[in-house]
Amino acid sequence: MTDDLTNAASIEAADQQYVMRPWPHPAGEPVIIAKASGCTITDIHGKEYLDLTAGYFVNNAGHCHPRIVEAATKQLHQVLQVSGKHGTVAVVKLAKRLIELGPKSLNKVFFSTGGSEANEFALKLARQGTKKTDVAYLENGYHGLTIGALEVTASEKYRESAGKPMGPENYAIPNAYCYRCKFSPDSCATQCLDGVEATLDARPKTAAIIAEIIQAVGGLAPPQKWWDRVDKIRKARGILLIADEVQTGLGRTGKMFAVEHYGLEPEIMTGGKGLSGGVGSLAATIASDALVKNFFGGTTPTNGGNAVSAAAGLALIETLEAEKLVDHCATMGRYFTEAAWALRDPWIGVVRFTGLLGGIELVANRDSKEVLGKGAIAKIKDGLHAAGMLITISGLYGNCLRLQPPLSVTPAQIDQFIGALRTVLNSVRSAS
Repeated sequence: MTDDLTNAASIEAADQQYVMRPWPHPAGEPVIIAKASGCTITDIHGKEYLDLTAGYFVNNAGHCHPRIVEAATKQLHQVLQVSGKHGTVAVVKLAKRLIELGPKSLNKVFFSTGGSEANEFALKLARQGTKKTDVAYLENGYHGLTIGALEVTASEKYRESAGKPMGPENYAIPNAYCYRCKFSPDSCATQCLDGVEATLDARPKTAAIIAEIIQAVGGLAPPQKWWDRVDKIRKARGILLIADEVQTGLGRTGKMFAVEHYGLEPEIMTGGKGLSGGVGSLAATIASDALVKNFFGGTTPTNGGNAVSAAAGLALIETLEAEKLVDHCATMGRYFTEAAWALRDPWIGVVRFTGLLGGIELVANRDSKEVLGKGAIAKIKDGLHAAGMLITISGLYGNCLRLQPPLSVTPAQIDQFIGALRTVLNSVRSAS
C-alpha cells in the first residue's frame, strides 16, 4: 500500500527509496523543497534557506515570480504542447524576442529542452554547415553531460561518466585563468594563446570553437584582448564560434548576453537553464540564416519549444526589462565583490563576479595561491548549509564557492550570506 507521504520523514524516506540522483550528497542534502519565493526557499521541515544557486541557475527573476506564474497559468488554458513540426503563438513570440535581443549575426531559433541538447544541436549544425568534423573547446569548459556534449566538456571526471573513451574529433585549447597565469599577468600579452594558431592549423577539419564566453565553473572572465585575439584567430581560418550562453544568458552577467561584454558576433549561440523563467524545460540553439538554410536536425525534441515554458520565458524577459534586473544584477555583482573582499579573510584568494555570475576562490596561502584542501572546503560548504545558505562548490581545483543567486537578490541578502561566510571561515580555521 502506498504511503500518503504527508509528513517530512515519510517524504524523505520515499525520496531515498525512489529517486535517483547523479552525484553523492554532502551533509544536509538533498533538500526537499516545499515552497519558494524570490531568493528564499523553505524545506519540508520549515527551515528557510537563502538560495545562492537560483534553483541551480534557473530562476533568474527569482523563484515563483508573479509575472511568470501568471503567464504560465494563462498559457495552461490555451495550448500546452504541439509537434515541433508546427508551432504556437508563444514560441513564435519568444523566438522573435531572442533574435531582437541577441547578436546581429543570428537570425533563427531552434528550441529544445535543455542546455546539453542545445549544444548538441549546435555541434550538429556547425558540422553540417562547414562539412568539417572537429570542434575545439576551452580548458575548464562545461557544455553538458549527455554523450555528445561530454565530447566538448573538459572535466575528465565528467567525461569518464560516459563509460567509454571520448571521440578524437574534439580537443581542448587554453583558456584565460588569469589568477593562476603562468606567464606575466600584470603585463598580459595573451601568451596563453601563443600555440593556438599552430594547434588549429594542425587540425584543418576544425568546424568550430565552442566556448562559454565567461566560464560559469569558477566565474572565469577573460580580458577583452584575449577574446579579441581568439576571434581574430578563428575568423582567419573560417572557424565558427559557438557561444554557450546556457548559464550566462538573459541578464546573468549584467548584460542580456555575455557576448555583449566583448562585442562578439558568434555564428551560433545556445541558451537554456533560465530561458523558461523556471517553468518546465526550455533551451535554444540560435544561428545565422546561412547555417540554418540546409540544416537537417533529423527530428525535433518531443517537448522542445513547449508553449507554457515559452510563455514563461517571454514573461521573464518582460520582467527583466520592467524591473531593470539586468542593471540591478551588474550593481549587485559589484556589491558582492566589495563585500567579500571587505572580509579580509586570509583564505579568500580572489573574488570573481561578472554581474551575478560569481566565484570566491579559497586558498590556504594567499602568497603561494596554494589551493585550500578538500577537507576544509567540505567543512565550509557544510557550515554554510547549516547556516541556511544554498551554494555549490566548483572550479578547476574544487575550491571555488560558486555564487549565482537570482538577479533580484538584495544587498541585505548578500550581507546575510557574507555574515554567515565570515562566521564559518573563522570557525573552520579555528578548528583546523
